[in-house]
Amino acid sequence: MKESKVKVLLVDDDTLLGNGVVEELNNRGYETTYMSATYGVSEAIQQFSPDVLIFDVEIGKDNGIQVAQALFKGNPSLPIIFISSHHDDERKEAGLQAGAVAYIDKPFSVKLLSAHIDRFTRMTKKKPESSEQIMPIGNIQLDISNRALIFANGSIVDLRQMEFNILKELIAHYNDVVSRDQMCYAAWEGQSVYFNDQSLNNYIHRLRILLDKDTDLEIQLHRSMGYKLKETKK
Repeated sequence: MKESKVKVLLVDDDTLLGNGVVEELNNRGYETTYMSATYGVSEAIQQFSPDVLIFDVEIGKDNGIQVAQALFKGNPSLPIIFISSHHDDERKEAGLQAGAVAYIDKPFSVKLLSAHIDRFTRMTKKKPESSEQIMPIGNIQLDISNRALIFANGSIVDLRQMEFNILKELIAHYNDVVSRDQMCYAAWEGQSVYFNDQSLNNYIHRLRILLDKDTDLEIQLHRSMGYKLKETKK
């Protein structure tokens, strides 16, 4: 039986951004409906039955947070993701208190948006997390299809391709030492002409910063041998 597409309702008055996001989401396999104003959103929810609602914080003269809060009261099981060029903490807190599951700063990659959509539609649809899509380790998850790192607190970080390749390799060999040669091979996908020790060091440094923040994992250096991903002793 063919799995039904995840339905996304996007509301944003920036039509250039909106149409671009719709095209990319549909190319990624979602069924997306786009509205450039808040008028008629409630009716669209009833007719379209979206799995997730993506809402701009400011839509024309309307306060998107207030509108979404009213929509949430009538549809408490509908995940709402705010997108906004307003990055202040007060606005973000107001959005989350209004019932949103996430608040994403503009500009954003559609890949990161997809990771948020997938995370919450997996929860609401109670889909099993396929090992081909999600690699869990410690208190984090690596989203393979969206190349993103999912933290226990619900935040999601969009990884660069090299960082993703390195972390995936470390997770695949959890608690074992991975040699620098093996790490380079994974990072540059076997294209040895591009191997670069300093770049590898930089990618590992950034991954260490990410993991040190909200995880129970660390990348440990074993001199002259390589690196090991293991549980921290905090």
